[in-house]
Amino acid sequence: MIKQRLSRAFILSLSIWFIAVADASAFGQTNQFRMDYTVTLRDPQDRLFHITTDVKNIREPQLSFSLPTWTPGWYTVENYAKNILRFKITDAKGARLQPVMTRKQTWRVDTKGIDQIKIEYDYRADILALNQAKIANDFAFFTGIELFLMAEGHRNEPSTVRFEIPDGWKVISALKETADQKTFTASDYDTLVDAPTEMGRFDVTRFEVAGKPHYFVANPAGRFSKEKAEKFTEMLTKMALTQRDIFGELPCDKYVYFYFFARPESNAGGALEHLNSFVAFAPPAEFATPDMLIGTASHEFFHLWNVKRIRPIEMWPYDYSRENETPLLWVSEGFTNYYGSIALYRAGIRSREQFLQSVEGAITGVESNDVRNYTSPANASTSTWLGYDTPVAFGISYYTQGQNLGALLDLSIIHDTAGRAGLDDVMRTLYLEFYKKGKGFSTEDMISVINRLTKRDYHDFYKRYVWGVEVPPYDQIFGYAGYEAEKSARQQAELGVDATITADGNVQVTRVHPDSSAATSGIEAGDVLMSFDDVEVRRGFQGVFELLAKKMGQTVKVNLTRKGESKMIEMKVEGEEQAGYKISEMPNANAEQMKVRERWLKVTR
Repeated sequence: MIKQRLSRAFILSLSIWFIAVADASAFGQTNQFRMDYTVTLRDPQDRLFHITTDVKNIREPQLSFSLPTWTPGWYTVENYAKNILRFKITDAKGARLQPVMTRKQTWRVDTKGIDQIKIEYDYRADILALNQAKIANDFAFFTGIELFLMAEGHRNEPSTVRFEIPDGWKVISALKETADQKTFTASDYDTLVDAPTEMGRFDVTRFEVAGKPHYFVANPAGRFSKEKAEKFTEMLTKMALTQRDIFGELPCDKYVYFYFFARPESNAGGALEHLNSFVAFAPPAEFATPDMLIGTASHEFFHLWNVKRIRPIEMWPYDYSRENETPLLWVSEGFTNYYGSIALYRAGIRSREQFLQSVEGAITGVESNDVRNYTSPANASTSTWLGYDTPVAFGISYYTQGQNLGALLDLSIIHDTAGRAGLDDVMRTLYLEFYKKGKGFSTEDMISVINRLTKRDYHDFYKRYVWGVEVPPYDQIFGYAGYEAEKSARQQAELGVDATITADGNVQVTRVHPDSSAATSGIEAGDVLMSFDDVEVRRGFQGVFELLAKKMGQTVKVNLTRKGESKMIEMKVEGEEQAGYKISEMPNANAEQMKVRERWLKVTR
């Protein structure tokens, strides 16, 4: 062996070379095709993102670039290209290349003899909503689906995104971080566009779940107190671990909870799931509480598996250019409703009584709606594109239908397997045998999984209650666990308004339903409701509805303010008869029924 002394300078030079090679490998700087994006925000008051896309190592004589028309999870076509300004393409020397639009959001460009191009455009971002982008004076928000082009034929290529933002602003993204805190990476296009990013001033609470970083992001900054944030993240941790236990793993390296304590600026409010994050709108931070927020959080977090990974075959892969109809949203959303509720019970965050109330609510929500006699859960799923975020003339929620069926299937499977399996096993099998193998599942696939677990044929169940509109045998199925589903009719007071909680905690009318008692009495959109008789209206209607339930057919005094002026009007309390269901214990449940109940209602934490 010959020993050789190396100079310090040579060692330093060699180290720098190795680092450069490692960085190049990390960012994919090889001869493979790649697209790298830069998002520049020069002046927030312009409400414009400037997007630069560097396309390298081109080998084709032509390339087509497309922008998605819709956001997965929010089933409306938005045509994001309508927000693009000053679209241009240049080659490596800066010469303009003229693209041809082959579809409404697709541009084709000739690249024969060209191995590198640059695409630039501005994107107007002036709507704060789940499926839109927004630039405000102190923050900016978008999801990749709105801003980033896809090169057709190169969907699986990695990319980077670099942000150039105003001084004093920070950035947090669901994308993967790099050593440069303003540069992030995506393994493929689907990962790129399913990642929200927020820039500006906001609060971040970091915590860990199963050794993986989780981030609770609160906007506006300084409004949701530190004490509330700590309590909420404790609840999120319990909930996340409980859901993780169903599948055995968290299928992401990090998770981000984006919360806006503000009103959305379109119909796209509520919450929306993404690959390793979700975005939610909540009441003003001063009035929001962890208990108020955890229900939505549990639902959205379960989407980490159900729909983001366990996905209907019609959406594998997503076709971003058109509507993607599937008859399985009753599973994607309805089962998520069911697990959002039962996970909180298993985690010890909700009581058994509260969970059973959610089961009762799902039954009532289905059986009190006349549409259930005409529209099956499968058909409600397929037709969601007709009016996902706008009213339709005759509709029923597949969220509620699926939640109801989730409980019925869970109990049936537990009963048929003598407690050896339940709906958890169905979901876990779909995760392992479909998502893990890179494919979506069909209705027939799901039935096959249940049949395999139970050694019974569930085709008739699906024919009657999933594709059909028959009323399920509630007494029989809840009887498996020693419960009775008692049907009752009650008068339900109808106020006849839609309302929102304002920043100062008041309740403001946003819409008055035609022909309602509110409309007849003269309540108008924009009115701030102060009290009904002596019951104050603030932060919600719970106390008001308790009053109205006692005043059916009578007149109450409504105090309100309209354009700053106080008014008092009289309103007759009207209502309608609604079917309700109550889940109650049988007085003499036998050992077999108690075994099913214990398996169904086990507490895991």
